[in-house]
Amino acid sequence: MLHMGMAVAAAAVMSMGAGSLPAGTLFLETHPPAKKWETYTITESKGLPLRLNPCERRTASTADRLATRAVHYRSEDTVKYEQLVVYKSVSAAREAMRGLRADLSRCANFGKGPDRHHYYSKPLKVGDDALRAGGRFFENGEQAVVVRNGATVYVVGGSAWPTKSLPLKRFKGLISQAERMTDKVCDLPKAAC
Repeated sequence: MLHMGMAVAAAAVMSMGAGSLPAGTLFLETHPPAKKWETYTITESKGLPLRLNPCERRTASTADRLATRAVHYRSEDTVKYEQLVVYKSVSAAREAMRGLRADLSRCANFGKGPDRHHYYSKPLKVGDDALRAGGRFFENGEQAVVVRNGATVYVVGGSAWPTKSLPLKRFKGLISQAERMTDKVCDLPKAAC
């Protein structure tokens, strides 16, 4: 049993060194087969911006990132997503959260006409640092929870029609998932929890 545990830990360290996360790290990775009207997309690009992206950035700096994985689910009327980024240090992960908060403020009202959106955010007590946010677009919206735990930043969200007050009860499922992930990331060798 001990040898098996050591083999799993060694495999995780090797995969982190190669710049990717162990298979099954994100909850959406273990999904049922997609139906005709559904898609699941898994991305491991370090240049992928955080999924909560009010300023609609096309890329992110890869200098401070060790690994990232994102899963994006889409059906006819629903979107769900998860993303985990492992940074080279706790300070780099803190800087990413500061940057996200700045973007939520800077781009709270962004775009014109049908391309306009409004974002709201509030603090949250999960992990080392967290927030909940909601965005409204022309015909839809999203809500998300972002948590920093050690040197990791986890984003979970999906389609919704949030209100400006962002009541906690509407974020229950996302918060529960984020809490489970804060425990899970501490098993990663570079998480620095």
